[in-house]
Amino acid sequence: HLRGRGVGPEVVVGICLERSVDAVAAILAVLKAGGAYLPLDPAYPAERLALMLEDSGAAVLVTRRRLAAELDGGAREVVRVDADRAAIDAEPEDDPEVPAEAAGAAYVIYTSGSTGRPKGTVVPHGALANHTLSAAEAYGIGPDDRVLQFASLSFDASVEEIFPALARGAALVPRSERPLGAVADFLAFCREEEVTVLDLPTAYWHQVAASLREDALELPEPVRLVVIGGERALPERVADWRGRVPERVRLVNTYGPTEATVVATRQDVGGGDGAHAREVPIGRPIRGVRAYVLDPRMEPVPAGVAGELYLGGAGLARGYLGRPELTAQKFVPDPFSAEPGARLYATGDRARRLPGGELEFAGRVDQQVKVRGFRVEPGEVEAALREHPDVRDAVVAAREDVPGDRRLTAYVVPAAGPAPAPAELRGFLGELLPAYMVPSAWVFLGELPVTPGGKLDRRALPAPGAESAQAPDGYVAPRTPVEELLAGIWAGVLGRERVGVQDGFFELGGDSILAVQVVSRARQAGLALQPQQLFQHPNVARLAAALDAVPAVLPPLVRPAVGPEEETASIPMPSPGT
Repeated sequence: HLRGRGVGPEVVVGICLERSVDAVAAILAVLKAGGAYLPLDPAYPAERLALMLEDSGAAVLVTRRRLAAELDGGAREVVRVDADRAAIDAEPEDDPEVPAEAAGAAYVIYTSGSTGRPKGTVVPHGALANHTLSAAEAYGIGPDDRVLQFASLSFDASVEEIFPALARGAALVPRSERPLGAVADFLAFCREEEVTVLDLPTAYWHQVAASLREDALELPEPVRLVVIGGERALPERVADWRGRVPERVRLVNTYGPTEATVVATRQDVGGGDGAHAREVPIGRPIRGVRAYVLDPRMEPVPAGVAGELYLGGAGLARGYLGRPELTAQKFVPDPFSAEPGARLYATGDRARRLPGGELEFAGRVDQQVKVRGFRVEPGEVEAALREHPDVRDAVVAAREDVPGDRRLTAYVVPAAGPAPAPAELRGFLGELLPAYMVPSAWVFLGELPVTPGGKLDRRALPAPGAESAQAPDGYVAPRTPVEELLAGIWAGVLGRERVGVQDGFFELGGDSILAVQVVSRARQAGLALQPQQLFQHPNVARLAAALDAVPAVLPPLVRPAVGPEEETASIPMPSPGT
């Protein structure tokens, strides 16, 4: 059906579908037609989806009738997997000859761009095949496995979930599109579906590990392998994990940018590889990948010395779609290879090689940041903020004022007149950017601090305080036991002295990440709170009334709600917008 609409080598096909059988079938159809698939998360703002479709030059869009009505298809062909089912089913069932080659484009994934424009990374079939075979072998994937498809298709972690599973005959289990609830609910889902392999964002795994310890939860018996990646793994969470999870369950820490096809290095983590170490190693290069730690002159540095990490070999992307200058800047000639045309990707990450040969992550070279497992270019968020008519200037930074809780903070210089409310700016950005790129803390300044040389002085940017999330005027004290309990939970999660019953959770600086912590603490206290209720009833009074209408049925846990000093790392939403 796709070939009849002109899909072939180097033709980009947008796929805007939720995690589902249809989504996986559409991905395989594009690859078998010889094209390159462009995943489009339906939760993204319509404007961003339109930008990616336009920038990629996608000739065809695969979606559902319901979603097609919300997307601007433009002049491109639109294939609706539901409305066009009869025509698709009428096509021949024989296995077609696949015109794809190793160097041909397999998929395009967009990541945040420093200029305010996201960039599409083009990954070839050869790199995808190299990663698929490496992962399938390293993880021992087989027909008896049931692999959870956790990540949004718009993130390349989904590649590691989908292709190794199907290549080895394993079952793929799509995660529900509903927002993540308490860790107990997630583990119950995995137990019900008999999941054997989990591939989780590191920050969400942090929450799972902490909950296993604090709430005395158990990892489902069928789980035999947990793969984590996306940001630095905390040694203390490894200790939590090893204290509650049997040694038979493999824990693998991975590292890799989209430009190196999902994973470039991996490390099995045992009790001695993180429980008491300063850092959890990111391991050694996977099959077909080369890793170098270099100084600014592109010379290797000694073991133990930090330098920039460069990656080469079979896992490299072709470059950035339609961005030859940026491609040449980031993909440089490989001085260590005799192969004609060999390149290295400059990751922008700092690393050091340990005495045993493993690599250890040591931070970023530039200002690009990882927040809750997602890569963010602050410049893109800043550019979007400056489009607001009441914003004269803005700077966005990732801060970790609470260990393990890295959050985006926006520093805003208002234009003439009253400063816009944080809620207004959040809503404005929500129309332009994915949810994970919207700052959760706000600071309003008369001017941005500068150095004597006139450059922005990032070190002088103040920590967000009470001014970053103002409560509405007129504090109203809790009036019922449920209101009092909820107000106390909100105050603890948001780090405030008190919360009134009319105060809005999101206006006080809450976000979808902190909402998960509210749900967890409420359940510890015996309230049968569902995640969606917090979004539907975002102040204490309305939420308490909703809970009173449906009496709590959960028995309170013996362990009381944790205090601020025991708070765990925030949880990422693997699907933006959830």
